[in-house]
Amino acid sequence: MFNGPTFHEFLLLLVKHFEGRKVLLVMDNGPCHWLDDTGKRWLAESGDRIELHRLPPCSPEFNPVEGVWKATRRAATHNRYHATTDERDAALTVAFTRFRQEPSQNAGHVRRFREAATATA
Repeated sequence: MFNGPTFHEFLLLLVKHFEGRKVLLVMDNGPCHWLDDTGKRWLAESGDRIELHRLPPCSPEFNPVEGVWKATRRAATHNRYHATTDERDAALTVAFTRFRQEPSQNAGHVRRFREAATATA
């Protein structure tokens, strides 16, 4: 289960993993990305170690992974029946392997983000 308390646990691990460096995390507004009161207090006290930056609501054009997820669903899960989670996971593994072998399949989804990052580097 992924919710506010487990998200807080994830953030603690993330900060620990990158100890000595500040973490800037860009994320969507999914309900699992909202902290409970304990997490909010921790975040307020940890501003020197981590910053959360939320994408505007309903803005898939700012999140390149949305296009990749759409291609993934089209390749592996849309209008398909998987009798078990193992069958579904195998179909996803095939799709991700194909994406890795043929990056051009998702290049259009991430191109403008890569170009923007290259321009500012």
